Amino acid sequence: MNKTILVVLDACRPDALIQAHTPYLDSLWLTGAYTWTAQATVPSYTLPCHMSMFRGVPAAKHGVTGNTYSPSAQAYPSILEVAHAAGKHVAVFHSWEELRDLAAPGNVDLSYYRAYREDEDTDAIVARIAADYVIARQPDLTFLYLARPDYIGHLAGWMSPAYLAAIEQSDRDLGVLLERLTIAGIRDRFTLLILSDHGGHGHDHGSDLPEDLLIPWILNGPSIRRGYALTTPVRIYDTAATLAALLDLPVPPEWDGAPVREAWASPTEDTRP
Repeated sequence: MNKTILVVLDACRPDALIQAHTPYLDSLWLTGAYTWTAQATVPSYTLPCHMSMFRGVPAAKHGVTGNTYSPSAQAYPSILEVAHAAGKHVAVFHSWEELRDLAAPGNVDLSYYRAYREDEDTDAIVARIAADYVIARQPDLTFLYLARPDYIGHLAGWMSPAYLAAIEQSDRDLGVLLERLTIAGIRDRFTLLILSDHGGHGHDHGSDLPEDLLIPWILNGPSIRRGYALTTPVRIYDTAATLAALLDLPVPPEWDGAPVREAWASPTEDTRP
């Protein structure tokens, strides 16, 4: 059975990812399927984008248009709810409290939240705890959220040296998980989907500018094409449907998103590392 790990690097622009020194992320897209032109939703704020990512529709449908939850989103099931209803083991690790609304209560087997703080390396702590749990329990669907790029983008500016350094630190945090999976000998049991929720410009985001809307989208796993640049237009709300397909779950009819099946390797393709 395929197991999936979804990792969100908040506010990571594709051009920043290309400029930054990110050996772990580079290893994923170079041996996976990827695009640098996936599209976030409008308005390009963190909660609307995550709601689209998890609930399979643009913000115009789910009704969350700012960083405050709206009950209208409940009309569109979350991939977390879909997976849990199918008996999948679901785990969530994050440092932004508003992400609690990505699923209704009772739909996650483990939800770990640690408030992001300036005086500690919160993302590194959350990533280590996620790695411990994934190694020990091997959940079917894991969500790991890394907040640092967004925080530094607002503080120092998108594309600033500090912002690029934040992405490099996020790469190292992700590397903790990847190395632990490899050491445990279970890396090939997991497919990883890495993306951002939105980009940014100046010291902010939320607009329909390309700098805010373009996001990286990387899929890497045992059944995924290697080093393949996707030609299919990818929208952030295709993420939920792609995760459902990887978990062999039906795509709810309420979703607009579709699995990005172009990323799947054919039976004759070599997907060995």
